[in-house]
Amino acid sequence: MKTLYKLAIVTFFAISGSNIYANDKGWEILPGTKDGFIFDHSIAVMAGPFQSTTQIGERTTGMGIELSMNCMIIQPPTNRIRQQVSYFMYEDGESEIQTTELNPHYLFEILPKLEIGAGPGVGYIRTRVDGKSANLLAAQFGGSLHYRFKKLFLGAEARYQVTPKADVGDGKENGARNARATLKIGYNF
Repeated sequence: MKTLYKLAIVTFFAISGSNIYANDKGWEILPGTKDGFIFDHSIAVMAGPFQSTTQIGERTTGMGIELSMNCMIIQPPTNRIRQQVSYFMYEDGESEIQTTELNPHYLFEILPKLEIGAGPGVGYIRTRVDGKSANLLAAQFGGSLHYRFKKLFLGAEARYQVTPKADVGDGKENGARNARATLKIGYNF
């Protein structure tokens, strides 16, 4: 897990680069602080299959909410980086997982109003199994598809999330690794 966190940090700095290099190549650093920045934010509900790769619960459907906007920290010269903040939960009576995630996705348009992308993320997981609970940091990688038509937002996403090894209430040191695929419907502001 430490290797994954180190890789995420190195990747962030490698992509960001210095301000001089980024500006020379057309990347915008801190575009959210500039006049005329367009947030282009959306809010959506999401639902879909959730599968824990440990002993937490069975394969089932989870649901959540997501707020997304153009990234205020860095933007590429073409296409865009879209920041997604989400809360997702799954509960089956005996087990519960709640995740809060921050996922920047690099998106490019494949058809008018239709974008596809992927990116890393960080998260916080709260688990409860048979009355025992655990709180863990997480890292994830996912891919997404976005469609925007006027005020309508439709999307799909698949992602895999890893955590450090820990007893999450099931008596084993497996952590709370999980995967999910969601469909999203929402509103473009």
